[in-house]
Amino acid sequence: MIAAKLAVTGGLVWYLLREVDLDESGEHLAGFDAGLGIVALLVVALLFLIAALRWRIYARALNISLNVGTAFRLYLIGQFFGQILPAGVGGDAVRVWLLARRGVAVGPGASSVVLERLTGLIGIVILIAVLLPLTFSYVGDSGMRLYLVLILAIAAAGISAIIGLSFVPRLITRWRAVAVISKLADVASEARHTGLMLKPALSVLLLSVFMHLLAVLTVYILALGLGMEITPLACLALVPVVLLLSTLPISVAGWGVRETVMVSALGFAGAESSEAFALSILFGLALLALSLVGAVMWLVQGRANARRPIGDKKGSEAAL
Repeated sequence: MIAAKLAVTGGLVWYLLREVDLDESGEHLAGFDAGLGIVALLVVALLFLIAALRWRIYARALNISLNVGTAFRLYLIGQFFGQILPAGVGGDAVRVWLLARRGVAVGPGASSVVLERLTGLIGIVILIAVLLPLTFSYVGDSGMRLYLVLILAIAAAGISAIIGLSFVPRLITRWRAVAVISKLADVASEARHTGLMLKPALSVLLLSVFMHLLAVLTVYILALGLGMEITPLACLALVPVVLLLSTLPISVAGWGVRETVMVSALGFAGAESSEAFALSILFGLALLALSLVGAVMWLVQGRANARRPIGDKKGSEAAL
């Protein structure tokens, strides 16, 4: 799987290098407004904070003690590992592990992360569906319109399948004796029960939609910094599709997929391929830059744990 993701990323980058004028992209990047770049970073920081709040809501519903500051710190650490690890779920697994180090059982911790991710996916699908008439005002090609509807249908079917799978383990009672199956069934059951609770589910869904709108705003700010002639409506119509497809676990941290889709999507708004490519690179770098804050937090946390007296550590930590 890792080799396949590296191959997809490498193949798409190779394709883009042939299709995009890199000299022009370099000129766009060289003339980028650093002031607007700082504003974009602040918006991304707010985006990550909202994502951490989204996670905390489900954590509290699962009786996990997690304050806002800790949730934000653990989320940033997870983002860092999600950027550097080839596995698409690397950052999520790190978050579950960090919760386990804080004494949280793996089942509830995994349920909180799965629910947070799933609700985020539902939020972007809903946003694209609502904005579809606006998107069609830019995409006049009937084949491409059909392709967009197909993407939405596949995403909705995938979400339905994931939710449906949470009911399956309860039906396969004869496999409950297998430890792994039993644990997965417990996680699925817990996640289903919490996900169907109206108050946390609705709150997280609204935060997810707002978070995706912030991502669109980030792209627009970066586009202004590059001097691109693109309207906010164009970004609102086209960028959510880029966000959805870049979440597919088929490349390394979305690199390659995001750039390819960004170049294709913004082309319907009249953007040059070199501009759209530079914009996508900047957006990816903004996400990476904020995730590096998580790396610093990870290192500081490790040094703090190393300074703790051996008697203050748990038995497992002391043994390690």
